[in-house]
Amino acid sequence: MSKASLLTPAHGRLPVLLILSVCLLAPCALRAESLEANSSLGLWDLDLAHDALGVPAAATPASRGQRVRLFRIAPGFLSDPIGLQDEDSGLPGVPSMPGSNLPSAPGQADNGPEWIQFGMGNDNPNFDLRRPGDPGGVGYYRLNTQVQLLDSPTTACAFGLQAVAPAGVQFAGMPDGPTVLSPAFSVFHSVTENTAIQGFVAKNVPVSGADGSYFLQRCLQCGMAVQRPLSADGPEALRSVFLSVGAMGRFRPDHGSLTLLPTYDVLPGVQWHVNDSWWLSSGVLVPVGPVHTAPSQWQLTCSLQF
Repeated sequence: MSKASLLTPAHGRLPVLLILSVCLLAPCALRAESLEANSSLGLWDLDLAHDALGVPAAATPASRGQRVRLFRIAPGFLSDPIGLQDEDSGLPGVPSMPGSNLPSAPGQADNGPEWIQFGMGNDNPNFDLRRPGDPGGVGYYRLNTQVQLLDSPTTACAFGLQAVAPAGVQFAGMPDGPTVLSPAFSVFHSVTENTAIQGFVAKNVPVSGADGSYFLQRCLQCGMAVQRPLSADGPEALRSVFLSVGAMGRFRPDHGSLTLLPTYDVLPGVQWHVNDSWWLSSGVLVPVGPVHTAPSQWQLTCSLQF
């Protein structure tokens, strides 16, 4: 994954995505700046407030260590987006995406605000479980933005916005297709030292290139998952292995009619979070209920960044 410049959109539709992203995120950014300017404790980061009140710092590492990204769950904490790869296609005669050749400075610290994260690149659908109708995929360009609304030792809340658009044949991508915005509101909460829950509500909103069967109130999706480490008191290798069980729900249109069909999935999984740069995740997506849009599927994913 690589980060690209905001000033060099990769496709003709990306300016639309960037404008919409800025419009949605500007109120959050202004609110954050106001809080930072009017509070010496930095209310936007509640960790500093806890330190000022004398809350023991020993409680922080346990809850922070539980913040692992699960399949198909939009995280309530800032997390590097998965499924974004370098914009440089590496194919003969195919130009690189604008921004892929920006100079990089290894080891240089990011001086930007800590409550917002931004990334963009070619969409790689092999890092997460996918269902028919999910936006993006091979040949699409993805933009991922997260804004941290709340961050305490036990609870985190974030607003995320993903946008996908066809990359275009000039960049070895899809020539056309729908441009889709996917806003999401996510929450993470550490119930106990060893148990945490994650939940989100999201909606896919096609803004161009889609047929008339899509409306703003459609394609609503939500999910919740419970996670625990394999062993709370064992060696570090076992404490880094998490067992999780999630439940997913989605409402989609029935072949262009006004009827919405609900679909439900159960997602048990195992995650091994070695560190922030190395993790393995596996899961089984099992449809339940009267309506099945896809068969069961399982996946094992390994991510190593260096």
